[in-house]
Amino acid sequence: MLKVTSNVEQVRYRLGAWVSKVGGPGRRLIYSAAANGVAGLVRQHLRQLGSWRHRSAQELGAQPSGILGKAATRTTSSATSEYGEVLIPTPAVRRAFHDVEIRPRNSKALTIPAAPEAYGKRAAVLAALGWSIFRPRKKRFLMGARPGDAPKVLYYLVGRVRQPQDRSLLPSDEEINSTAAAAMMSVIRAAAR
Repeated sequence: MLKVTSNVEQVRYRLGAWVSKVGGPGRRLIYSAAANGVAGLVRQHLRQLGSWRHRSAQELGAQPSGILGKAATRTTSSATSEYGEVLIPTPAVRRAFHDVEIRPRNSKALTIPAAPEAYGKRAAVLAALGWSIFRPRKKRFLMGARPGDAPKVLYYLVGRVRQPQDRSLLPSDEEINSTAAAAMMSVIRAAAR
């Protein structure tokens, strides 16, 4: 899960000290508006990325997994009188901030899809779908076959994968700050009427 948090210090340059003078319930309302606005921005950004960004699926001729679209759907926001936050419950967007190294948790190797049938599916899922999955002796891949078909390489086995930072996975800092500030100003203007 990834948290994007905005507090008074991050938007002070836009709103000045005014926010810090508002009482707790008022600040919560302001931060809630900011968090909701940023959550909407993040959802829209992830949906747009998810509609075209699936290079590995295309390379295999596979159906995209839709991980970014799912992340958009599950993105939520919350607020207190001290801050607003947006929760993106997927590890896929951590790369927006730093390189990510993926290591196996409960096995000795990661399975990297080598065939369209394997993309977005664990080996156990393919086995449940009727595939016979096996590892040729001392080889760094898993093969599989459906009844009556010739075996084919389904997964490569690797010890770890390093994915480079990709800031484009989330809106820019300027977009996030502008959206948060605009949402906060909207609440302030409504209260001033």
